[in-house]
Amino acid sequence: MKKIQWLPLILVIFCNLGLNSCKKENDSRPVDDYSDYSFEEPEITGTTFYIDPINGSSNGDGSSQNPWRTLQEVIEKQLIENYQHSESYNANSELVVVNEGAPVKGGDRLVLLSGYHGFIDLNNFIFKDWLRIEAGDGQTPVLSQFKVTGAFEKFYLKGLTIKKDSYQGIESYWLADDINHNTNACLYLGSSDFWGKGKDVKISGLTVKTTDDISGWNADEWVEKVAAGISLRSVENIEIYNCTIENISLGVAIEYNSDYSKVVGNNIRNYSLDGMRLISNNVLLANNSIVGCYKVDENHDDAIQSYSRGADGSSGSGVLYNNVIRGNLIVGITGPEQPLQGTPQGIGCFDGFFDGWIVENNVIITNHYHGISFYGMRNSKIANNTVIDQIPGDDLSPWIMITDHKNGTPSENCLIVNNIVSRAVNAEGNNVLEKKNYIIGHNNYSQNAEIFINPDQFNFHLLINDFTNQNIIDKGEFINGLLSSEIDKDNVNRTVPPDIGAYEAK
Repeated sequence: MKKIQWLPLILVIFCNLGLNSCKKENDSRPVDDYSDYSFEEPEITGTTFYIDPINGSSNGDGSSQNPWRTLQEVIEKQLIENYQHSESYNANSELVVVNEGAPVKGGDRLVLLSGYHGFIDLNNFIFKDWLRIEAGDGQTPVLSQFKVTGAFEKFYLKGLTIKKDSYQGIESYWLADDINHNTNACLYLGSSDFWGKGKDVKISGLTVKTTDDISGWNADEWVEKVAAGISLRSVENIEIYNCTIENISLGVAIEYNSDYSKVVGNNIRNYSLDGMRLISNNVLLANNSIVGCYKVDENHDDAIQSYSRGADGSSGSGVLYNNVIRGNLIVGITGPEQPLQGTPQGIGCFDGFFDGWIVENNVIITNHYHGISFYGMRNSKIANNTVIDQIPGDDLSPWIMITDHKNGTPSENCLIVNNIVSRAVNAEGNNVLEKKNYIIGHNNYSQNAEIFINPDQFNFHLLINDFTNQNIIDKGEFINGLLSSEIDKDNVNRTVPPDIGAYEAK
């Protein structure tokens, strides 16, 4: 296989497309482009308790000297006071106490020490003050699953490992009804109509995986054994930050009205379906790495996939509003040694409409036609992305495209600007414009060496030379908020993707 080519995030542009006019119907909250988003940990206001599978006791008191044994046991023994709605099918009903007088309450912290902590399967888990469940310093607590359905609110998971095949039971994890991979992800948060809404959960620094080592799996074993990573379904305002999600089928799914969620700074690697799936509104996907697609079946794999659903539930019959996809790194395969090499679509959005979206500053390296494709887009922009062919010499290389909805309705009021792309830029629809994009050309792979300082050594800073000055720098509208003519071209700071060494195939 020829060398993998990687390229950077480059130009920053500012354009106003009137996104505040793209609100979801019946939503009074302002539209947010999440440009100032940062992850914030909730404070600890109460007591710290300890849970130790090796030295703890089921008769402990949760102190550091006499810890409890496992998180599963603490929950099953009803040692955590929380709340649930007093009336089924009425999320507005008053909250009533569950496990009243239990030692652990909202505001407290549960510190988990190394060892196996079981699997968690809860129906309701509401707190008025944040409950933190986190790994102790230098500790590696392991769960085989964390699943909450129904109504829940204000808990924070930090530093845990959720590994499906750590399950300890009579049957293997992929056969056990308790955590069957075909129905539940390693981490699953889903609301039910019966008890109400799940919302306001923070997740940080988790390691989520099916197993430690997939190097010996063939395609059939992938299909049989692999579990999904993190799945959200009909929940709201969930933050997933700085997690490692690997050796999975579907990395992160934000499905069915899981609005106002943020997925930021995560590393997704070795996936066999989609890296991320986005079927919600007002969601931020930012600064994530999605690398290493494994081709194991007939699924058309995407690094990031989205599609709308209408009232009848059919794909392409609704509208998704105001999502931001920013600063993500997508690489189809990790290197020549990766088995079962996939050729994923980069950002594939084929069943619109997609309204009020921002897709900017992403780096996409894949051997596929669809680098960034939207079928049915309105009031949106695709800006400042780098979309590059990974394997030269064949007919496949990626493009950027906005075109009609699959039902023939044209896209409208969109802009494709300041992108670098291997194959082509296609802008179709009413007031759908493309400008100031640089197309390398399908057969001009070697031109990468003229654009970047040392792509073979993975130095993706833009070269400052006659070629880049004329074709890229001066062609762009804005860089860091300044006109290109005002830039000191010898001292331009640029964001670059991580070193490729972090993505060597295992």
